[in-house]
Amino acid sequence: MTHTRPHRRNSATAFGLTSGGGLLAALALTAGAATAQVTPTAIAQGDNGLFSERVLTTGLSNPWAMRWGPDDMIWVTERTSGEITRVDPVTGAQQVLAQIDDVYTGPQHEGLLGLALHPELLQDTGNDYVYVGYTVNYGTADAPEPHARIVRMTYDAATQQLTDPTVLIDGLPAGDDHNAGRVVFGPDDKLYYAIGEQGHNFGRNLRKANLALVLPSAEEVAAGDWRTYSGKVLRLNLDGTIPDDNPEIEGVRSHVFSYGHRNPQGLAFGENGVLYEAEHGPATDDELNVITAGGNYGWPRVAGRIDGENYLYVDWSSAPADVSENADPLPDSVPQYPEEAYEAEMVPPLATYFTVDDDYPIGEICGYICDPTIAPASLLPYVAGADGIAEWGNAILLPTLKHGTLYVQGLSDDGLQADGDPVAWLSTQNRYRDVVVGLENRVFIATDAFGSAAQKFGDGLNTSVLHNPGSILLFTYDAAGGGGSDVGQTPAGLTVDEARATGTTGDMPQEFEDPNTGNATAEAIAADADVAAVASAGAPIYAQTCATCHGPAGRSDGAAQLADNLKLADEAYVATTLVHGFGYMPAFGSQLSDAEIAHIGTYIRNSWGNDHGVVTTDAVAAAR
Repeated sequence: MTHTRPHRRNSATAFGLTSGGGLLAALALTAGAATAQVTPTAIAQGDNGLFSERVLTTGLSNPWAMRWGPDDMIWVTERTSGEITRVDPVTGAQQVLAQIDDVYTGPQHEGLLGLALHPELLQDTGNDYVYVGYTVNYGTADAPEPHARIVRMTYDAATQQLTDPTVLIDGLPAGDDHNAGRVVFGPDDKLYYAIGEQGHNFGRNLRKANLALVLPSAEEVAAGDWRTYSGKVLRLNLDGTIPDDNPEIEGVRSHVFSYGHRNPQGLAFGENGVLYEAEHGPATDDELNVITAGGNYGWPRVAGRIDGENYLYVDWSSAPADVSENADPLPDSVPQYPEEAYEAEMVPPLATYFTVDDDYPIGEICGYICDPTIAPASLLPYVAGADGIAEWGNAILLPTLKHGTLYVQGLSDDGLQADGDPVAWLSTQNRYRDVVVGLENRVFIATDAFGSAAQKFGDGLNTSVLHNPGSILLFTYDAAGGGGSDVGQTPAGLTVDEARATGTTGDMPQEFEDPNTGNATAEAIAADADVAAVASAGAPIYAQTCATCHGPAGRSDGAAQLADNLKLADEAYVATTLVHGFGYMPAFGSQLSDAEIAHIGTYIRNSWGNDHGVVTTDAVAAAR
């Protein structure tokens, strides 16, 4: 039976909180001064007046991968609901094709991820296959052991459902960070799968060994032990086995096609047959790469190019347990490796976003949002041809999480070199997750349901209020310039000097990629704190983040009632729900500091007939 779903709200059954909730009917774009994102150098902005725009559809639970189907529909995976959905590119109507019950969804990178369609889908050849990658939990709820698998499903035209899930490969590395997860069907009839390094040697995974440069042994391959597949691009036969023509790296043939990657969320073939990849850098040096068989891309020994700029690999997995990561200087007992000391043959990137000098103020302007990276969430090779978007020519389209911008990176004629700096297009106050270009030069961009991004309008540099969370935005090109877009012709970036001139901000949302890193704030709120003062500080945060769903007075038909709510008497319940979310409610632990959550919790616990005292920062920290 066909399951149609024209709209799903982003509210919750617990609190009903939603990031930037309610701004779903149209693109939330306004005129006025814009601070835009911070970049090390000025980035040109394209002429957005060539496009008209609207919101195609809303209520998606963190759309991750989009594919233009042979039925001229958009096929999309929803990370947190585990649903594969088909979206009408004209009406925005949604149809659920499958809900995968064993998908494990954790804080941020786990869930239903990559999607690939067999090129003979709906062509009456018997190859009506769809391939997906997702995470599963081998452990328990209290002690999860995430792994990833690739599954083939069959499209049943009679029921318009995806059926007969067949596991092609299981037990792939996964974790609570940097799982990548792109699935690509290659022109060679092979599957390509990108796996991140699970954020090892970083944040809450600081003491875990980073295996991005570690290759599998022959014994591990024979035993089906894929633990060293972290930080790799894999190449598989369509049944999940190892292709006979895969590269033999250090004497071993495995699924590994390339290695030394950080978090390769972008992976796609161009019309020229070249496999392009984009990956997240640490605080600088996001990368755009051409993937070659057996290629070594250097992470974690190298970020970007071997240039010795603003990166030093510190191997915390081999450091003494009693040495603090905040020690300055680090003792010699902590292994440290300058980029210049790396002598292995390495494939350099086509481009980095961005390489900066050692004196760049990493983390000092507005937290990670203002660091010199763009956070490329995927990529799409694009060739305009005679009737396409001429201004984009021959390029890579890079939707970005931090900047809510589609960066268009020009390429040389052969597609093997980057042509200058990228140009910023179609910027909104959102987190862009994926992009497809459909018929009639229509550009579709999927947005995250929550997270932090550059603030485009107002006085700040960053925000966790997204204007169109969990949506697909539609931008339609008009070569004559009659699009009439409301996407403002605002500066595509502020340089670091310009940002410093306007003054830094104390509002520094923590990195969405690692919400447990530094989320605690120096502002401790104790049980004996002044309730009125703490609640007063929470009022504007509530108004900005929660009031659209819950109403200014804590009452709404679209979300749970907060007024006179006895559940709010439980401090731990309030803290846990705000940090981890509930139902359709997003988790705010990745967006707000301990103090901000404590302020909101205290405000709602002591407003509209509630009288329950403060939420302490200790309670929020415990909830994390």
